Amino acid sequence: MHDFCIDSDTQSSQFMRIQDHLGKITWTMLDKGLFMVYGLIRLYQVSLMSPSEFGLFALLDAIIIAISTLTDSFALNGIVKYGSRGGERAKFNMLITISHIGISVFLCGLIYSSRYQLAQIFNEQGIIAIAEYVPLLMVLTIPRLYFIKFLLRETKMREVFIANGTWFFTMIGMTVFFGNHYGHLTLDQMVVISCTGTGLGSLIGGMLSFSSIELSKPNTSIMREFFTFGAYQVAWNIPASIMRHLDLYIIQFFFGTTIVGIFQSAKTLYRFFEALIDGISGLYYPALVRMHARGDTVAEHAMTSKIISFTMFAMVVIVMSLSLGLGEWLIDTFLSSKYVMAYQHFSLLMICAIMLPMMISAIIYITRDHMKALLMNALISASMGITVSILIGMSGHSELIALGTMSYVFTFSLIGIIYAMKQKIFSPKDFFRAIPDTMHFVRSLMHRKT
Repeated sequence: MHDFCIDSDTQSSQFMRIQDHLGKITWTMLDKGLFMVYGLIRLYQVSLMSPSEFGLFALLDAIIIAISTLTDSFALNGIVKYGSRGGERAKFNMLITISHIGISVFLCGLIYSSRYQLAQIFNEQGIIAIAEYVPLLMVLTIPRLYFIKFLLRETKMREVFIANGTWFFTMIGMTVFFGNHYGHLTLDQMVVISCTGTGLGSLIGGMLSFSSIELSKPNTSIMREFFTFGAYQVAWNIPASIMRHLDLYIIQFFFGTTIVGIFQSAKTLYRFFEALIDGISGLYYPALVRMHARGDTVAEHAMTSKIISFTMFAMVVIVMSLSLGLGEWLIDTFLSSKYVMAYQHFSLLMICAIMLPMMISAIIYITRDHMKALLMNALISASMGITVSILIGMSGHSELIALGTMSYVFTFSLIGIIYAMKQKIFSPKDFFRAIPDTMHFVRSLMHRKT
């Protein structure tokens, strides 16, 4: 993606670099295609559940994702960050392994032991069952996340696709079976589906990544560097996770499980946009780490500007198509009449999608070790989102709850893009870079054919 031609004089060489990386790009896009396909299956799952039942599963899923995000930020991101330091990465890997398991176990234990208090706070007895399922799901999720990160470090995108494919296709098969056999899904059945798919995905991921895992005893300087980096990472991810995942608990507190289910069904469609950005980030992060390590600011600027511009251009096209009736058709086609209110939430979330490409600015903070600045951005953005969400809750207007997510995304994106400009790897005119670059690329293809 970042190898599209910089200008007309370098079109041929840049085109050849695309060819060099075409395999990894193809497998990456296929992998993210899995997430999009499963997004459609999730819509099928939603249609088989009542809004309140799906609301309970959404609350469970939010906890698993939040814990995974925190362990990923504190520990697992170090697998990629320190992966280029061949002589030391085995020491970092040991700390990563211990921290990943330790944080997950601690948070699971905290949630499990607080299950009755949480049920009382959120006025929902189903939260007791949710808290009891959390340890089981996390035991299966811990190795999957761990193994996938090593495959990403080595950019073994085909293997990533295989591991994730095992995870997703297992859940897809079980969903179709339960749907055909019972005609509906319950929370317990969704847990069985998730546990089976995650367990098999972890097993295959371990087999594919085993040769890449190196462990050795760390020294004091390694520990100091690792924990300093991890502390800032997890500090900014806590407020970010609140607005990306745990906002459902704010909705639960004010509006109950049924509204949680309806809003989350709209957010399931919105995940298609986030999956696209996650896929791009998966390529962008290790590449930017390497470029920054060798001090190649020209390449950093070229890659960053093109990724943001091309992705925003694609988002605008997609959102316009959805706004012309496709979005409402998706809701009517894939969800039952029980979720008719989901479209008004989705119509607001679509506006966020246009800003999502600028969220990759978080990676720029990380590669430059400007974690205090990233933390400040996250705190300001999350505070804005939480404040708006609470105000909407107090107002009683459940149809506006998507404004909390919008406030968070807009604030983070704006601050992040200003930071990227200060780092001189992005400028205002780069928003439109996709237009001339696409024209150059098309002319290049036409010239090659003639």
